[in-house]
Amino acid sequence: MSKLMILTLVPLAILLPLHASLVWAPSTMREGLRRFPRHRWIGWALAGGAVVWAAWLLRDMPLGRFDYLKQFLVPAAVVFAGLVLYTMEELLAPRALGALLLLYPAPLLEAARLHESPWSVVMSLVAYVMVVKGMALLLSPYLFRKATERVLATDTACRVIGSVGLAFDAALLLLALVVY
Repeated sequence: MSKLMILTLVPLAILLPLHASLVWAPSTMREGLRRFPRHRWIGWALAGGAVVWAAWLLRDMPLGRFDYLKQFLVPAAVVFAGLVLYTMEELLAPRALGALLLLYPAPLLEAARLHESPWSVVMSLVAYVMVVKGMALLLSPYLFRKATERVLATDTACRVIGSVGLAFDAALLLLALVVY
């Protein structure tokens, strides 16, 4: 199993059930997506995961003359996570999702760069799309609500978007299992 295969399968484990739910339970999924931006516990979990991941990346990153500050990284991450949860309660879930979408492409791009297949460009493209979506959600978290209200307005629209998503997921799964 290559690293690129694993990093392709991880988002598929999240996206496949979401896209399948859009196809088979559109009204339930639409209601869940409507509640997502203001859901406190999901926001806390995603934000906590983003802070831990960012601290982990900083720990492994060469900081040059600031390397001595790495000893304070764990307490600083705990304080930062507390401040994020306390001050950014409004629309925290889409902001934290945006932060995760900004963090995930780093290992994905590294794995795609090191993979010998020309099809690794597909995952590089996916990574850059994730970065753009992550920046949009981080800077304008209300865009999540606006996009879901506009794009998923009816059950038919949910089923179409879910079907397109399932086709994309199937293509990525095929790439992961056959090529990567």
